[in-house]
Amino acid sequence: MRRLVTPRATAGDPWTHAHRIERQLGAWAALSLVSAAALAWAARAWPEPPAITLGAVALQFAVWGAIDGAIAALGARDRRRRLARGEAADAAATAAFGARLRRLLRLNAGLDVGYLAVGVALVLLWRTPAGLGHGLGVLVQGGFLLLFDAWHGWRQVGYSGGPDRGPPTHPG
Repeated sequence: MRRLVTPRATAGDPWTHAHRIERQLGAWAALSLVSAAALAWAARAWPEPPAITLGAVALQFAVWGAIDGAIAALGARDRRRRLARGEAADAAATAAFGARLRRLLRLNAGLDVGYLAVGVALVLLWRTPAGLGHGLGVLVQGGFLLLFDAWHGWRQVGYSGGPDRGPPTHPG
């Protein structure tokens, strides 16, 4: 697979940041899917109530892993298309891409808080081994995504020397 790297791409630009996000989210998706398989396998060895809980956690991990993997792949495709169109060489397009990425991550962090509320509700209101498993699965996945999206959404240092300080500057 050929990497699209422009001479203007630097460690602090939004193109590199987006690539890092895609890789990390893809790794989380893979870890979630492997964990789902391991938990489903382990559930077969346990007696009934814990097996149901483990199976529900496994299902949540599988679904979230598949969705996160698809999001990472679609983000990578979008970024590669933009790079192929030469947007990284255009300061205005780069600034717009960085602002869009920042808004998307911050919006997702807000949604992640909602996922955590759903996880808590599942644990507290669906008082069965399955409810506990689904709730725990949502809490783990939503908790990771909240930390991930918040970290990346507010971290974006380096586009122009710091977070939210305007459009990026590129050497030469």
